Amino acid sequence: MKSSDKGRRVVVTGLGPVSPIGVGKAAFFHALKTGVNGTGLLSKVNTDRFERKYGCEVKSTVSTLIPDFSSFVRSGTPSHFALAATGLALADAGIKRSAISGKRVNCYFGTTYGESNLIDNMVTAMAESRPGLQASVQHTFASEISRDVLRSIGSTGEAVTIGNACSASNTALIFGYEAIKAGDCELAICGGSDAVYKATFATFHRLGSMTDKNCTPFNSGRKGVLTAEGGSALVLEDYDQAMRRGAHIYAEVLGFSMNCDADHMVRLNHHSVGDCMKSALENASVTPGAVGYICAHGTGTVANDSNEYKAIEAVFGHSPPPVSSIKSMMGHSMGAAAGFGAIACMLALSEGLPPTINVSEQDPEIPIDVVAEGFRVGKVDVVVNNAFAFGGNNSILVFGNLK
Repeated sequence: MKSSDKGRRVVVTGLGPVSPIGVGKAAFFHALKTGVNGTGLLSKVNTDRFERKYGCEVKSTVSTLIPDFSSFVRSGTPSHFALAATGLALADAGIKRSAISGKRVNCYFGTTYGESNLIDNMVTAMAESRPGLQASVQHTFASEISRDVLRSIGSTGEAVTIGNACSASNTALIFGYEAIKAGDCELAICGGSDAVYKATFATFHRLGSMTDKNCTPFNSGRKGVLTAEGGSALVLEDYDQAMRRGAHIYAEVLGFSMNCDADHMVRLNHHSVGDCMKSALENASVTPGAVGYICAHGTGTVANDSNEYKAIEAVFGHSPPPVSSIKSMMGHSMGAAAGFGAIACMLALSEGLPPTINVSEQDPEIPIDVVAEGFRVGKVDVVVNNAFAFGGNNSILVFGNLK
């Protein structure tokens, strides 16, 4: 899928990260610049019977960031992350809820596991014949996430929750971009959210794709992912509306592409990923030489990093732009991950490139600049945000400074 409409321009005007390394734009950007490692022993999952014990959890209490939290107390943690991230993004965009209540605002949020923990709790309660089941059922659907966001601002626009796993928040941003370009809305809240649950932890543990402690993308001897959590939200807006209200514009969405490998369930196909990157650049009317930074999917697994490099090389040749993985700092937050990558891209466009930390000995089979020395001062003009998911669902966005 790629857009062919070159009419309306779509810009990013608000950022809302709720992450293991920082909550809010200022804290998140500071963590990216200083190379904070958000890894720690998991407290939200009982790991007693598991070999792996580490992950990246949100330490802040997000309920204080949610107006009228009592109305959403029965919702699950992913909804709470999404609500908190939305509030931060709207505040960053200078938009009061009262100004958009009752107006057409669309919401697109991605997730991998949605409210699966509520289902676990409900099944346990059912087995133990505990009361309260009926009240719990309505909150167990993944659609609760985007619905809660629109309910919190009083809008009756589209509420779409996307289950494309680890590429879902890029897909959410694409849906918002397309809706604005089509004239369906002038403002969209887009992002992703997921929480550390026993289901996510056990899945990756069972696959044998989890690292023992630190996530080390592009490093020799890398062992895999760290499960993580959080909520990422961005405000997308029609350019003319943003200009009329004097909004700060972080970037313009230049283009995108999505495709499916239709191949292996968990190992990405570098030919298909390369095709997706080429298509995204073509859609954005950007040449490979104009790209100044790639925010990699960079999970830290042997196969993923290797295949992502091969795809990058196929598109950009032997001297690609700098590539880094913020998952080295904050783990893999599943459905929220690409949204965090998009927010990191805004930092690259305005101040400099976030690093890949934990690179003690770079894999000689991946001979690219992974920004291993630390934050690199100096903004770039065009960036690419990669996101890939189980099932071969690839989603790539291109952002650029406003011209």
